Amino acid sequence: MILPGTQLEKLCVEACDEVVLVAPFVKAFVLKELLARISTDITVRCVTRWQPEEILRGVSDLEVWSLIKKRPRSSLWLRSDLHAKFYRADEKCLIGSANLTAKALGWLNSPNLELLVPLPASESILKAFETELFRGCVQVNESLFEQMSETVQILAEQYPSLSPLISDTPDNFQGEISPSVEQTLVEAWLPTLRNPADLYVAYSGKLEQLTTAARETALSDLRSLPTLPNLSKIAFESCIGTLLLQKPIVQKVDALVETSQRFGAVRDLLASLPCANLPDFDPSRAWQTLMRWLLFFLPQRYALSVPNHSEIFYRVNPRT
Repeated sequence: MILPGTQLEKLCVEACDEVVLVAPFVKAFVLKELLARISTDITVRCVTRWQPEEILRGVSDLEVWSLIKKRPRSSLWLRSDLHAKFYRADEKCLIGSANLTAKALGWLNSPNLELLVPLPASESILKAFETELFRGCVQVNESLFEQMSETVQILAEQYPSLSPLISDTPDNFQGEISPSVEQTLVEAWLPTLRNPADLYVAYSGKLEQLTTAARETALSDLRSLPTLPNLSKIAFESCIGTLLLQKPIVQKVDALVETSQRFGAVRDLLASLPCANLPDFDPSRAWQTLMRWLLFFLPQRYALSVPNHSEIFYRVNPRT
């Protein structure tokens, strides 16, 4: 039987123009080995997911960012609901079960039993998948990496037992909570809970303290922002802030407010994005809610001033 790692190495070596590597779990050693087999004049796009508790457990490595950013023509992308394993080099694809880990690719003495099936990239279903994939992705930059690193450190202090005890990814890892159930397409998601402070109340199980509307919207938002159970308030808020920055619409707002923006400018941006197709969408209300969340969960990143009764929202230190 041909090992998945052998298949993937061959795919990378034979690439001429572009390589797309998509897996929820990506280990730095594995990515380094694959990148070494790809000519530096070939474009590489790597898509993964960064959940703070998964990083802490060692199922994925934040260090993949350092590999990507120093390589020309390369970019790293995140999608929070990613579960697919999809590898494409030009017009050839491999799809199946194997993550980018040594255990999955057969590079350890006791590998997983995995499968990668070769298919032509011209298949319409694969083209549609790749289009949908990147529609809901956000691109990693140094600021997002630093935010995630800080959150993982906060979690490590509260959950020292979660630190990785093994050298590779446990590909059968099951989180301590159910995986995210996205009620809204990831590219259209916005928070709905009006008072972000109530999110921790709902997370803590104190639903009786909330109104019916707050309870329903809080539970809906929590399903789209999965975290470990029993986090302290500080750790929880740090996790939520990090997860917010991985949402495509938040990233678009983040880019806009690198320069100070009036309320109407951000409202108009939201009205032009996929969220505008949500039921009962009101751009003013949506921006009011999102603004509260950004100020509450990312207070070091965003600020609001109100000169002459006009709300001005902006990024703090936008170059970071």
